[in-house]
Amino acid sequence: MSKILSFFKRPSRSNSDFEALVAPYMAALHRQAFKYAGNESEAEDLLQEVLIEAYQRIDALQAAPMPLAWLTRCLYHRFVDAYRKQKARPALEDIDALHLRDEPQAAGTPEAHYWHSQVLKSLTLLSPEQRMVVSLHDMEGYTLVELANIVEMPLGTLKSHLHRARKILQQEFKLQPFQPATRYK
Repeated sequence: MSKILSFFKRPSRSNSDFEALVAPYMAALHRQAFKYAGNESEAEDLLQEVLIEAYQRIDALQAAPMPLAWLTRCLYHRFVDAYRKQKARPALEDIDALHLRDEPQAAGTPEAHYWHSQVLKSLTLLSPEQRMVVSLHDMEGYTLVELANIVEMPLGTLKSHLHRARKILQQEFKLQPFQPATRYK
């Protein structure tokens, strides 16, 4: 966190302009970083690196027609770089650390909260590319064409990742057939 504070102390740029530019997207970026990284501390580190990059390249961010897409692309590339360095599958350690109240699917009943947490835990079964496409397409609502532009990946590859990820998740959530209870007399 100290890295980012040192950038904000620079007088060359208006900190309030940068803050106003990225503030509307922070919750979405944090949720996405958590889905990528799998735990709160790594998600915060990932988000911090993206904010540093965005602050250093504020002109490109301001020129971007869709700032959230630009920031999401940076987030994805940072995640892939970190994943390649780490060479280990991240584990979903602190699911409750994700601010579930920010997620519309988790609002409401305890059952909805349970299923939402199960979906997030099941994301750890997927490869990083599959996790990315499922979370951005199925959970955040991006179209495949938008995703192709964000992650700079061919549309066919994205469709393949999405199909394989959905197959894995379908197997994970395959429910047992209903068995009626037998009555004892």
